[in-house]
Amino acid sequence: MNFHNVTDVKAIKPLFKKFHQSLLQAYWQGNIGYAYTDNALQPNSAVVNVGCFFFCAGCPNQDMLSYIPTIYGNNYFIVIADDQTWQSLIERTYPSCYEKFTRYSFYSEPLFERQKLQAIVSQLSEGYRLKAIDENDYQQITSLEWSKDLCNNFNAYSEFRKYGLGCVILKDNIIVSGASSYLAYNNCIEIEVDTIAQHRRKGLGLICSAKLILTCLERQISPKWDAHNHASLKMATKLGFILNKSYQAYHIWHS
Repeated sequence: MNFHNVTDVKAIKPLFKKFHQSLLQAYWQGNIGYAYTDNALQPNSAVVNVGCFFFCAGCPNQDMLSYIPTIYGNNYFIVIADDQTWQSLIERTYPSCYEKFTRYSFYSEPLFERQKLQAIVSQLSEGYRLKAIDENDYQQITSLEWSKDLCNNFNAYSEFRKYGLGCVILKDNIIVSGASSYLAYNNCIEIEVDTIAQHRRKGLGLICSAKLILTCLERQISPKWDAHNHASLKMATKLGFILNKSYQAYHIWHS
Protein backbone atom coordinates (compact mmCIF):
# COMPACT_ATOMS: atom_id res chain seq x y z
CA MET A 1 0.00 0.00 0.00
CA ASN A 2 1.58 3.23 -1.16
CA PHE A 3 -0.29 6.22 0.23
CA HIS A 4 0.78 9.84 0.43
CA ASN A 5 0.28 12.24 3.31
CA VAL A 6 -1.59 15.32 2.13
CA THR A 7 0.34 18.56 2.48
CA ASP A 8 -1.85 20.73 0.24
CA VAL A 9 -5.53 20.45 1.23
CA LYS A 10 -6.61 22.10 -2.02
CA ALA A 11 -5.53 18.96 -3.87
CA ILE A 12 -8.14 16.74 -2.19
CA LYS A 13 -10.88 19.22 -1.25
CA PRO A 14 -12.84 18.73 -4.52
CA LEU A 15 -13.28 15.05 -3.62
CA PHE A 16 -15.21 16.10 -0.50
CA LYS A 17 -17.64 18.56 -2.12
CA LYS A 18 -20.68 16.42 -1.13
CA PHE A 19 -19.77 16.48 2.56
CA HIS A 20 -21.63 18.85 4.87
CA GLN A 21 -20.31 17.96 8.32
CA SER A 22 -18.86 20.76 10.43
CA LEU A 23 -16.24 18.32 11.73
CA LEU A 24 -14.42 18.54 8.41
CA GLN A 25 -14.00 22.29 8.84
CA ALA A 26 -11.54 21.58 11.62
CA TYR A 27 -9.29 20.01 9.00
CA TRP A 28 -9.89 22.53 6.20
CA GLN A 29 -9.64 25.60 8.41
CA GLY A 30 -7.91 24.59 11.61
CA ASN A 31 -5.11 22.32 10.47
CA ILE A 32 -6.44 19.65 12.85
CA GLY A 33 -6.03 15.99 11.95
CA TYR A 34 -4.41 14.66 8.83
CA ALA A 35 -5.23 13.18 5.43
CA TYR A 36 -3.76 10.67 3.02
CA THR A 37 -4.40 9.92 -0.63
CA ASP A 38 -3.56 7.43 -3.35
CA ASN A 39 -1.88 10.05 -5.54
CA ALA A 40 -0.36 13.28 -4.27
CA LEU A 41 -0.57 15.08 -7.62
CA GLN A 42 -3.84 13.72 -9.02
CA PRO A 43 -5.74 12.16 -6.12
CA ASN A 44 -8.51 9.68 -6.94
CA SER A 45 -9.22 8.66 -3.35
CA ALA A 46 -8.59 10.37 -0.03
CA VAL A 47 -9.24 9.89 3.67
CA VAL A 48 -9.35 12.71 6.23
CA ASN A 49 -8.98 11.88 9.92
CA VAL A 50 -10.26 14.29 12.58
CA GLY A 51 -10.45 12.96 16.14
CA CYS A 52 -12.02 9.50 15.91
CA PHE A 53 -13.67 10.28 12.55
CA PHE A 54 -12.46 9.13 9.15
CA PHE A 55 -14.06 10.71 6.07
CA CYS A 56 -13.63 8.73 2.84
CA ALA A 57 -14.11 10.29 -0.59
CA GLY A 58 -13.36 9.76 -4.25
CA CYS A 59 -13.00 6.30 -5.81
CA PRO A 60 -13.71 3.57 -3.24
CA ASN A 61 -10.42 2.04 -2.16
CA GLN A 62 -10.35 -1.05 0.08
CA ASP A 63 -6.63 -0.73 0.79
CA MET A 64 -7.22 2.70 2.30
CA LEU A 65 -10.00 1.34 4.51
CA SER A 66 -7.77 -1.50 5.70
CA TYR A 67 -4.99 0.98 6.40
CA ILE A 68 -6.96 2.88 9.05
CA PRO A 69 -6.38 0.50 12.01
CA THR A 70 -2.59 0.48 11.50
CA ILE A 71 -2.32 4.26 11.86
CA TYR A 72 -4.94 4.87 14.54
CA GLY A 73 -4.36 4.19 18.22
CA ASN A 74 -7.84 3.63 19.64
CA ASN A 75 -9.76 0.37 19.40
CA TYR A 76 -12.72 1.98 17.63
CA PHE A 77 -13.30 4.62 14.99
CA ILE A 78 -16.16 6.14 12.99
CA VAL A 79 -16.09 6.02 9.20
CA ILE A 80 -18.18 8.37 7.06
CA ALA A 81 -18.41 7.93 3.30
CA ASP A 82 -20.13 9.96 0.62
CA ASP A 83 -21.83 7.23 -1.43
CA GLN A 84 -23.30 3.74 -1.36
CA THR A 85 -20.29 2.12 -3.06
CA TRP A 86 -17.99 3.25 -0.28
CA GLN A 87 -20.52 2.09 2.30
CA SER A 88 -20.77 -1.37 0.76
CA LEU A 89 -16.99 -1.58 0.74
CA ILE A 90 -16.85 -0.64 4.44
CA GLU A 91 -19.25 -3.48 5.23
CA ARG A 92 -17.14 -5.97 3.26
CA THR A 93 -13.88 -4.76 4.82
CA TYR A 94 -15.19 -5.01 8.41
CA PRO A 95 -17.91 -7.69 8.14
CA SER A 96 -18.05 -8.67 11.82
CA CYS A 97 -17.15 -5.48 13.67
CA TYR A 98 -19.27 -2.61 12.38
CA GLU A 99 -22.49 -0.90 13.40
CA LYS A 100 -24.23 1.28 10.84
CA PHE A 101 -26.09 4.21 12.34
CA THR A 102 -27.53 7.63 11.53
CA ARG A 103 -25.89 10.92 12.45
CA TYR A 104 -27.19 14.47 11.89
CA SER A 105 -25.45 17.61 10.67
CA PHE A 106 -26.60 21.20 11.22
CA TYR A 107 -26.44 24.49 9.37
CA SER A 108 -23.54 26.74 10.28
CA GLU A 109 -25.83 29.58 11.41
CA PRO A 110 -27.90 28.55 14.46
CA LEU A 111 -30.71 30.58 15.99
CA PHE A 112 -29.63 31.02 19.59
CA GLU A 113 -31.92 32.83 22.03
CA ARG A 114 -29.98 33.96 25.08
CA GLN A 115 -33.04 34.11 27.32
CA LYS A 116 -34.02 30.57 26.39
CA LEU A 117 -30.50 29.32 27.04
CA GLN A 118 -30.37 31.12 30.38
CA ALA A 119 -33.73 29.59 31.33
CA ILE A 120 -32.33 26.12 30.58
CA VAL A 121 -29.30 26.78 32.81
CA SER A 122 -31.58 27.94 35.64
CA GLN A 123 -33.26 24.52 35.70
CA LEU A 124 -30.29 22.90 37.45
CA SER A 125 -31.60 20.97 40.45
CA GLU A 126 -30.45 21.51 44.02
CA GLY A 127 -27.47 19.36 44.93
CA TYR A 128 -25.76 19.79 41.57
CA ARG A 129 -23.06 22.38 40.80
CA LEU A 130 -22.26 23.85 37.38
CA LYS A 131 -18.78 25.22 36.73
CA ALA A 132 -16.13 25.84 34.08
CA ILE A 133 -13.57 23.08 33.57
CA ASP A 134 -10.38 23.71 35.56
CA GLU A 135 -7.19 21.65 35.83
CA ASN A 136 -8.58 19.26 38.47
CA ASP A 137 -11.68 18.68 36.33
CA TYR A 138 -9.51 18.09 33.26
CA GLN A 139 -7.53 15.41 35.07
CA GLN A 140 -10.71 13.70 36.27
CA ILE A 141 -12.35 13.91 32.84
CA THR A 142 -9.43 12.39 30.95
CA SER A 143 -9.04 9.55 33.47
CA LEU A 144 -12.60 8.24 33.06
CA GLU A 145 -13.82 6.21 30.11
CA TRP A 146 -17.28 7.79 29.93
CA SER A 147 -16.01 11.38 29.93
CA LYS A 148 -12.61 11.33 28.23
CA ASP A 149 -13.93 12.49 24.85
CA LEU A 150 -14.77 15.86 26.43
CA CYS A 151 -11.08 16.78 26.48
CA ASN A 152 -9.29 13.88 24.80
CA ASN A 153 -8.12 15.84 21.74
CA PHE A 154 -5.99 18.16 23.88
CA ASN A 155 -2.59 16.86 24.94
CA ALA A 156 -2.51 18.64 28.30
CA TYR A 157 -4.55 21.01 30.42
CA SER A 158 -2.32 23.91 29.34
CA GLU A 159 -3.38 23.26 25.73
CA PHE A 160 -7.05 22.93 26.71
CA ARG A 161 -6.90 26.16 28.72
CA LYS A 162 -5.37 28.01 25.76
CA TYR A 163 -7.61 26.69 22.99
CA GLY A 164 -10.52 24.77 24.51
CA LEU A 165 -13.64 25.61 26.45
CA GLY A 166 -16.02 23.58 28.57
CA CYS A 167 -18.15 23.20 31.66
CA VAL A 168 -19.17 20.36 33.95
CA ILE A 169 -21.84 19.52 36.49
CA LEU A 170 -20.73 17.98 39.78
CA LYS A 171 -22.64 15.95 42.34
CA ASP A 172 -20.89 15.52 45.69
CA ASN A 173 -17.73 16.90 44.04
CA ILE A 174 -17.78 14.18 41.38
CA ILE A 175 -18.24 15.09 37.70
CA VAL A 176 -21.47 13.57 36.38
CA SER A 177 -21.98 15.55 33.14
CA GLY A 178 -20.12 17.89 30.85
CA ALA A 179 -20.12 19.83 27.60
CA SER A 180 -16.81 20.76 26.08
CA SER A 181 -14.83 21.46 22.93
CA TYR A 182 -14.20 18.16 21.18
CA LEU A 183 -12.21 20.28 18.73
CA ALA A 184 -11.22 23.96 18.73
CA TYR A 185 -10.18 25.84 15.60
CA ASN A 186 -10.37 29.30 14.02
CA ASN A 187 -12.58 30.74 16.77
CA CYS A 188 -14.93 27.74 16.53
CA ILE A 189 -15.53 24.75 18.77
CA GLU A 190 -17.17 21.42 18.00
CA ILE A 191 -19.30 20.53 21.03
CA GLU A 192 -19.05 17.17 22.79
CA VAL A 193 -21.62 16.27 25.48
CA ASP A 194 -21.39 13.33 27.89
CA THR A 195 -23.24 12.29 31.05
CA ILE A 196 -22.49 9.34 33.31
CA ALA A 197 -25.13 6.60 32.97
CA GLN A 198 -26.57 7.00 36.49
CA HIS A 199 -27.44 10.66 35.93
CA ARG A 200 -28.87 10.60 32.41
CA ARG A 201 -32.41 11.74 31.54
CA LYS A 202 -32.20 14.59 34.04
CA GLY A 203 -31.40 17.35 31.55
CA LEU A 204 -27.81 17.75 32.77
CA GLY A 205 -26.26 17.52 29.31
CA LEU A 206 -28.71 20.12 28.03
CA ILE A 207 -27.86 22.47 30.90
CA CYS A 208 -24.11 22.08 30.36
CA SER A 209 -24.55 22.69 26.64
CA ALA A 210 -26.65 25.81 27.17
CA LYS A 211 -24.05 27.22 29.54
CA LEU A 212 -21.24 26.43 27.09
CA ILE A 213 -23.09 28.13 24.23
CA LEU A 214 -23.73 31.23 26.36
CA THR A 215 -20.01 31.36 27.14
CA CYS A 216 -19.25 31.04 23.43
CA LEU A 217 -21.57 33.92 22.63
CA GLU A 218 -19.91 36.09 25.28
CA ARG A 219 -16.47 35.34 23.82
CA GLN A 220 -17.60 35.57 20.18
CA ILE A 221 -16.79 31.90 19.57
CA SER A 222 -18.88 29.94 17.07
CA PRO A 223 -20.22 26.64 18.51
CA LYS A 224 -20.75 23.71 16.11
CA TRP A 225 -22.73 20.50 16.61
CA ASP A 226 -22.84 17.15 14.83
CA ALA A 227 -25.32 14.75 16.43
CA HIS A 228 -24.34 11.15 17.13
CA ASN A 229 -27.93 9.94 17.58
CA HIS A 230 -31.56 11.05 17.77
CA ALA A 231 -31.25 12.11 21.43
CA SER A 232 -28.37 14.41 20.49
CA LEU A 233 -30.46 15.74 17.59
CA LYS A 234 -33.31 16.64 19.97
CA MET A 235 -30.92 18.34 22.36
CA ALA A 236 -29.33 20.36 19.57
CA THR A 237 -32.66 21.64 18.24
CA LYS A 238 -33.72 22.66 21.76
CA LEU A 239 -30.57 24.74 22.00
CA GLY A 240 -31.10 26.50 18.66
CA PHE A 241 -29.19 24.45 16.09
CA ILE A 242 -31.01 23.92 12.78
CA LEU A 243 -30.98 20.48 11.19
CA ASN A 244 -29.32 20.26 7.81
CA LYS A 245 -29.15 16.57 6.86
CA SER A 246 -29.08 13.07 8.26
CA TYR A 247 -26.32 10.78 7.04
CA GLN A 248 -25.00 7.27 7.50
CA ALA A 249 -21.89 6.45 9.50
CA TYR A 250 -20.12 3.30 10.65
CA HIS A 251 -18.89 2.62 14.16
CA ILE A 252 -16.07 0.10 13.81
CA TRP A 253 -14.18 -1.82 16.46
CA HIS A 254 -10.84 -3.50 15.97
CA SER A 255 -8.34 -5.23 18.23
